[in-house]
Parts: sequence; C-alpha cells; structure tokens
Amino acid sequence: MKRKLLLITLIFLFISGLFAQTRDFGKILLFQTNEVLNSRCSDIDELSDFLGEAQTIVSDFNKADELGDGFIFFAFRPVKKSAVWFYLPNADEKQLEQLKTKLLSITPCTVQGGPVAIAISNLEDPAQQLTFPKEWMAAVEESGNNGLEVSDLLNRIWPSEITKAEKTNLLKLIKKFKKEKDFSNESLQKYSDIVEYAVLSDIIKISINSECWPEEVSNTEYGSMFMLAYICGNLEKQLNSGEYANAQEEGIKFELEKYKQLKKIDKNISISFFEDML
Repeated sequence: MKRKLLLITLIFLFISGLFAQTRDFGKILLFQTNEVLNSRCSDIDELSDFLGEAQTIVSDFNKADELGDGFIFFAFRPVKKSAVWFYLPNADEKQLEQLKTKLLSITPCTVQGGPVAIAISNLEDPAQQLTFPKEWMAAVEESGNNGLEVSDLLNRIWPSEITKAEKTNLLKLIKKFKKEKDFSNESLQKYSDIVEYAVLSDIIKISINSECWPEEVSNTEYGSMFMLAYICGNLEKQLNSGEYANAQEEGIKFELEKYKQLKKIDKNISISFFEDML
C-alpha cells in the first residue's frame, strides 16, 4: 500500500545547490509543479533558509542515528503556518514528538494562494523508496483511493483556520487603528500585519474596486490610509461574524469614520465620495 493510489500530481524534484546530498536528511522532494510552487512560494531563499535550519535541527537531534531511515514531511500555508509529519518507522514516538516541537519552532516560509508540501530524506534513492506518513495514507483511503492532489490532501488533514491568537491580535490592531490620528506612512507601518494577513490569507476574502476605493480617494495623500481603513472594516466584520465573505459595506463604513477623523485634523479636505455619505 506504500505507493499505490497516491497523489495524482506527485512530482519528485531534487533542489541542487541547497544541500550536499548526504545521508543526513539532505535530499529534498517537492510534491507540486513548478507553476504551483512559483505562484505560492516565490522566495527560494526563504525556503532554503527554512530547510537549512530544519536540517541542522534534525542533524543535532540525530547524533546517535536513532531516527533511522525515512522521510520528514513539511507543509506551509498562509499566513506563516507550518506542519510536520514523519515516516520514520524505527524512531521512538516520544522522540518524534520532541523533534516535531523543535521543527515547528522554525519561522515558516511565506506562501500564498494555498498550501505547499516538501520532504527531506536520508535514503539513497528517496523517490523510489518513498513512503508516506500514516496521516496522508488515511486521507487517501478516505477519499476512496482515487488519488488526491496535494492541496486537497493537505486541506483534509490540515484544514486552513484562523487561530484564536491570530484573531485576537488582528482585532487588537484594528481597534488601535480606529483611534489612530497620525496618518503618515511611517505611522501606518505599525499596521502592516493587518494588510499582510488580509493579502496572504486563504480564508479572508477582500475585494477592492472603484466602488470602495475610487480614484479621487486613492489619488489623495491619504490614499494608503483609506485603503488600510477599508481592509480593517472588511476584515473586522469577517473575524467577528465568522462568515468569510467580502464585506464591502463594512469596509466603506470604516473609511468614512477615518474621513471624519481626518476632517478634524485637516479642515480643508473635501472628498466627494465621503461628503455624499455624511
């Protein structure tokens, strides 16, 4: 059962130049096409740094060669999340839990648009000897043994979610921005995490068009501030409701509130898009 029925789009590639191909988990396998990988994980240096740190942790952990031969599987998804699975049949489960904790402490790669999977191995010919973790195999069996594309498989065993900590942090930042009266670009940088999350998340749905951010708004010196306000209002509605669908009306309401604040600071400002709503 080791290799049958698996992953319709499974592709084995070795990244040359990242590591020496040693017995110390230095061989790398990718499971998605170049097109998918390039669209989701465009920073090869960041991926290289992650794998380098992972290999160092595994090497330090495995000085007595207690892990044996096999594979360590990683997956990344927005926003800065990672997961780890093992196929190391000779390793002790308690050891693997300790190793997993260490590997999950590495800063994940930045990906967008969906999950990315990768594995490292210490086998001579990992593509020919590939065996998947039990969690992966169970997901394939549950699908009816018809094969799964990697993204579908990962979504089954590792669903995308917004953690309680992420939600708390984002809502805290949005609340802080509501009171913000410094609209300089330097000040807005304090809220860059909001924008990054909204852009990279595969759960949050935010659409931007001329109805919510017309040219007369975007072309002002406060264009970036209004964009952030729209994102905040839209995102806040989704986080509080748990309904992840574009909330354009709430985004525009947030923009209007910031415009009211701005008018108290800049008496001469007049933007008809907002004036018509006052």
